[in-house]
Amino acid sequence: MRRIKRNSFPFLILLLIHTFFLGLTFYRNKNRKGIFVLLVSNMGFAYLFEYFVLNLFKAYVYKPKALKNRFLDNIFGAVFSQAVFIPFTAVFLTISKSGWSAKILGSIYFSLIELLFLRLRVFKHVWWKTVYTLLLLPLYFKWSDSWYHNFVKKNSIVRFVSFFLMVMVTETNLFLLLAAFRKFRFGMGRYHTWREHFILSPLYSITFSFFTAYSLKKDNDLGAKLRVILFATCLNHLFERIKLLKNNFQFIESLLVRIVMVYVYGKYRAWIYGEREGNEK
Repeated sequence: MRRIKRNSFPFLILLLIHTFFLGLTFYRNKNRKGIFVLLVSNMGFAYLFEYFVLNLFKAYVYKPKALKNRFLDNIFGAVFSQAVFIPFTAVFLTISKSGWSAKILGSIYFSLIELLFLRLRVFKHVWWKTVYTLLLLPLYFKWSDSWYHNFVKKNSIVRFVSFFLMVMVTETNLFLLLAAFRKFRFGMGRYHTWREHFILSPLYSITFSFFTAYSLKKDNDLGAKLRVILFATCLNHLFERIKLLKNNFQFIESLLVRIVMVYVYGKYRAWIYGEREGNEK
């Protein structure tokens, strides 16, 4: 049995703590689909933030030492820190209707964790500063409040963007999993590096997710799902032709994955818009 390394313990402890509070949030509230939409939307905003701050501009480095590959280990730590711990907390604060005091305390809490991670050497600043965390997190928590309020009020823009973000987060996680199993890798040239993959794959995910959200919002039927599958197939072919994608899937394997995922996205659409709701006027 593989031993958990010392660097991984802080991440594991925080995962247990924040999962408990998220579980408590779901347990205490009946609108679980709405809470799930809020959670994944918050994760989506975190992914977009990380794309610029980490993937492109290398603001910091995580060192959980959970994976042998340093770049993947960094991404692993970032996913847990920025796309799990903070969104889980944002959902807890939003659903519990916490005010500015709780949001500021939450920001101080994460700032102290950041300082502790620096001391434990499981996290390293490049150009990021802890004061940025302290100042930005209350705004993120408030944004979560506003997003959920408008989602419950059935704001058309918020609902569509929430749908788009849910597809994008799922696609991003799927590509990470497939890349880890050497099935799907974005990059340039003969050898596709992990850095190239994490720069190009989000652009692919955003393009595909927008098309999917737009198509299924209008019609959540077989025809719309077939259009999404056809678009994904054409997009893959285009990226392969211009040598930005290495695809080790057999066609039937790729088709089966797409069928399953489009079914999942149809469920997302139903959770957000309802089973019978058609076009919004």
